[in-house]
Amino acid sequence: MSILAILRRDLNRYRRNPIRTAMLFALPLVMAAIFALVFGGGGADEISIRVLLWDEDNSLLSMLVQGAAGSEESEQRLEIVPVGKEGLAMMDDGAASALVHIPVGFTRDFLAGEVTTVELVKNPSERYLPLVIEEGVGLGAAVLSTASTVFRSELETIGTLMGSRGFPSDAAVGGLGSDINSRLRGLEGFLFPPAITLESVDLAAPAEDEARPITVLSYFLPGLAVMGTLFLAQSATRDILRDREAGLLRHLLTAPVSPGEYLVGKCLSVLLITSVGFAVLILIGVAAGVTWGPPVAVGVLMLATAVACSGTLLLIMSLVGSERQGDALTTIVIIAWSMLGGAFVPLEQMPAFVRPLSASTLVFWSIDAFNTLIHHGGGLGDIVVNLAVLSATGLTFLIAGALVLGLRIRQGTL
Repeated sequence: MSILAILRRDLNRYRRNPIRTAMLFALPLVMAAIFALVFGGGGADEISIRVLLWDEDNSLLSMLVQGAAGSEESEQRLEIVPVGKEGLAMMDDGAASALVHIPVGFTRDFLAGEVTTVELVKNPSERYLPLVIEEGVGLGAAVLSTASTVFRSELETIGTLMGSRGFPSDAAVGGLGSDINSRLRGLEGFLFPPAITLESVDLAAPAEDEARPITVLSYFLPGLAVMGTLFLAQSATRDILRDREAGLLRHLLTAPVSPGEYLVGKCLSVLLITSVGFAVLILIGVAAGVTWGPPVAVGVLMLATAVACSGTLLLIMSLVGSERQGDALTTIVIIAWSMLGGAFVPLEQMPAFVRPLSASTLVFWSIDAFNTLIHHGGGLGDIVVNLAVLSATGLTFLIAGALVLGLRIRQGTL
């Protein structure tokens, strides 16, 4: 009965202070909302990049760019809006992700082999999409620069023909075609067979997957929910130190409550709070359109993650001397694990040298399992290793933390 009384007392703390309880959920939910707003909030097919094109040269290059942007595939991804000088004012109003300015004489200078530039104005209020445009413009500039070097004489000939009046003679056009053909033949050994080939594979998705769109939240909410669960475990385990500093622990132990009963009640309290909190975050994700995966697999993974978070935070709190020290150390661990484990940056986007460090965090094993369920259509059998790592490590930490706390209580140092 003493164990249940301790458990009931801890739960009543959260019920009587709804503002504090709500704040524990605020961080992961607010961060998830920010990520959704930055990346468009919907599925990947809904993300579109808007670019203003200020072409003062009416060049062939801009025609090619607009033609590519007008294709059926790129219409969903890239919107090219021709503008004039008013494009600068539009950028000040945040009307697009970037503005590309092609100056007067761009084509003439390029054909003549003179240095020319393309100006790119990025929207400072956006972080990622302008970088995509910058990389694309940089790639185009590299291609044009290489072409200018390899086909220098032919480009100068084209410039001369374009500057002449009337149509060029058949001999001039034939000579230019012959020169280009000879140049390409000289490059045959470098280009054919190509060092890199592109293979396009059309994978027919199962009918049930077609009704389950992958949203932006599906990429970020699992990791942020794990981080939020760690903060819930931090709050629950912090109460042990708060009981000691307030003198409540000494008072409880003078009553008919043994140290073992107190520790079992606190461990059950931490596990229940983190499990319920994680379940709430999952339900909020469902309401926001996140498809977590098979319910049984999600439920088992949720419990394993709650055990891992509870055990980790209980062990850390058992080793510190005060509530302030516990807050500082656990916050550092939570943020570091979240960053390395993939809560902020998708695991596949991390550098190769960081990934071994990622696998040393329990956050990684939980997020990797959720990715398997959400993005790869996996089931319970596909995340057995993740569940084993989370459960075994969490239980080990939980038992170790309880033993350390019990020893400190008996020695009178807690």
